[in-house]
Amino acid sequence: MKNKGNKQKTKKKGSDNVFGCDLTEHLQGSAQDVPQVLQKCAEFIERYGIVDGIYRLSGVTSNIQRLRQEFCSEVCPDLTKEVYLQDIHCVGSLCKLYFRELPNPLLTYELYSKFTVSMFRSICTM
Repeated sequence: MKNKGNKQKTKKKGSDNVFGCDLTEHLQGSAQDVPQVLQKCAEFIERYGIVDGIYRLSGVTSNIQRLRQEFCSEVCPDLTKEVYLQDIHCVGSLCKLYFRELPNPLLTYELYSKFTVSMFRSICTM
């Protein structure tokens, strides 16, 4: 079984691929506050995805991969295409894929102990 860390080290620095790249580097390079893939998916889900299990149920794999390819290209995909409206779970699945492929977690390793202390304190005050 391959070590996930080794896979990430082989990624080209400065790659246009928004998936699997360091979030801080990507945001600095794109001059955005939120990655476009997350912004567009969140807007779509707020408008069309008010259904049970939007993040629990998976979308069709081919639709997820097509969306990923479109976000990795220069052009922002049209999420109002019929294929995405019929499979709204693929948009939620793409968000999960984005977060899963980040090389560093959103809740950073450096701050992990502070997060756990904070959680412990909030549980004790309940």
